Amino acid sequence: MDIIEVVKTRKSIRKFEREDVDLNQIKKIIEISINSPSGGNAQNWFTYIIKNKDILSRMRNEVETVYKKVTGKDAPGVYAFFNEAPVVLAVVQKPYIGSLDYVLEKADKNRNYDRKFIINPGLQGVSSFITHILLVAHNEGLGACWMTGPLIAKPEIENILEIKSPNNLVALIPIGKPLGRRSKSSRMDVAEVIRIIR
Repeated sequence: MDIIEVVKTRKSIRKFEREDVDLNQIKKIIEISINSPSGGNAQNWFTYIIKNKDILSRMRNEVETVYKKVTGKDAPGVYAFFNEAPVVLAVVQKPYIGSLDYVLEKADKNRNYDRKFIINPGLQGVSSFITHILLVAHNEGLGACWMTGPLIAKPEIENILEIKSPNNLVALIPIGKPLGRRSKSSRMDVAEVIRIIR
């Protein structure tokens, strides 16, 4: 597909065919996505490719248990459908320390806080990586969804996957062949998202 068509036609997919996805195709998606930009070219990401249904079921159980404990309600499907996909990526942010961080830590702690936790260049790099995964997967004829809702059970999922601090689970991405494709959700008009400063 043309890159513009890929961007304009990609949508979040939450229902998948039962058909398996070739592990080599997933590796190809990640290999291409590694070309995404990151602060200082840190490439501070790591990806678990999860195909093990027992592990995925344990993850879902933790999400449902924590959600029920916190809210008193059953977890809605949008939080817990990930284990229905043939493959789930668990994307991890590795530590990012830019050269500016050392300077700001000594010279201006408030400004350094803003940089690390509000601007958060490390998370921005991982977010770029995730965006590339979604676009490349779509180009490969697969559906995917960027999920953070299940991270209500972040410590429990990290424990299952043996993700240790300072690494940090930031998203789950279920991937598979889309089961039906409804029309894409509407998007804002460009005039609503720009302001020209001359």
